[in-house]
Amino acid sequence: MYGGLSTTLWTEYLFRHRFLVPKRVVIGTVVCPILMSGCIEILQATCTDTRSGDWLDFAANCTGVILASLAGYYLWRPLIWKHLKK
Repeated sequence: MYGGLSTTLWTEYLFRHRFLVPKRVVIGTVVCPILMSGCIEILQATCTDTRSGDWLDFAANCTGVILASLAGYYLWRPLIWKHLKK
């Protein structure tokens, strides 16, 4: 799910910007989804009786974000910018 979120953030950024601003991209597509995932896991552990926070869930979410970011930079960026040059 976080891979899908990060992919969406990457594609939106790439369609709307012609140049990458590394700090903005890393914060928007990597740091924010990982922080959101951590906050949700903490809330599940502390604020509900029927759900539990799990480190493996957090690790899976982080893996999805990182894989989507790698795909965004190495796969989607060249394809989208090539498409926009036409």
